[in-house]
Amino acid sequence: MMQASSYTETDRTKSKWVAKVYQDFVKEMGRSRTTLRGLFYYALQRTVSDYPICGGFVGEIRITRPYHENDGEKLAKWTKKARSLGFIPADSILEEMPGEHTIFPHKFFLESGNCDLPHIEVWLSKSAAGPLLYSVCERHGIVLVLVQGRPSQDTIADLFRRHNSPTTILCLSDLSQREAFFSQELAKDIERYRPEASSLKVDVQRIALLPEQIQQLKIPMIRAPKAKENKDEFKKYLAPFSLDPKNIGEIDALEVYYPGGIACFLDEILMHQKAGRQLGRKVL
Repeated sequence: MMQASSYTETDRTKSKWVAKVYQDFVKEMGRSRTTLRGLFYYALQRTVSDYPICGGFVGEIRITRPYHENDGEKLAKWTKKARSLGFIPADSILEEMPGEHTIFPHKFFLESGNCDLPHIEVWLSKSAAGPLLYSVCERHGIVLVLVQGRPSQDTIADLFRRHNSPTTILCLSDLSQREAFFSQELAKDIERYRPEASSLKVDVQRIALLPEQIQQLKIPMIRAPKAKENKDEFKKYLAPFSLDPKNIGEIDALEVYYPGGIACFLDEILMHQKAGRQLGRKVL
């Protein structure tokens, strides 16, 4: 870790701005942790023109202006420095975790392939929000699976080892060319890697982020990095909603645009799901 004395004035100025945004988030939202992209969406919707544009030599503030989506590219850098300088708590801003992770609630037990909990699982294609959802899944007694992109064959094989009666998988992923079809691809992979002896029925549902949620919650879609996969499919998918396929919507935006954030969003979905009212979208 860099010594505090090795940071430039620009580092300190930008880091203090991150700390101010974080403090505003805590005060307004009433939560002490969010994802890095959640903080980005909070900064983006602020009306304060306080983002510092610093001089290149001594870090003096030459001008301040409203935060812009293009500024998001360096948010990880300034957040890391704000954390190192002690301007924000070390565990306050969550970032992506490498690899795949399966988190079991404390009540979970597996005996001869039989689980005594409701056969509902939550699969998240971005891991950063995982820690925000742990307590929700714990309270409902369900498994949380964090992956990056398409899950591995081993992760899918574990699903069949956990359950032997009908199971529902609720999926959360970004509304983007790469991630909009995460649930459909997961359903296909489950069938592709299904053990020969298994007759397990798996119902895959996409619960976020849906085009109608973008419209209902007034979530801003931002310019997407160029991608080749699913280009035509994504354009067709968004056409009925008049959404621009050159843009993306991120599940992290629920941290700002859904009351209580992504954890409350999932909690409400699970309560309705257990009551027999489906709020997701079935796939395949």
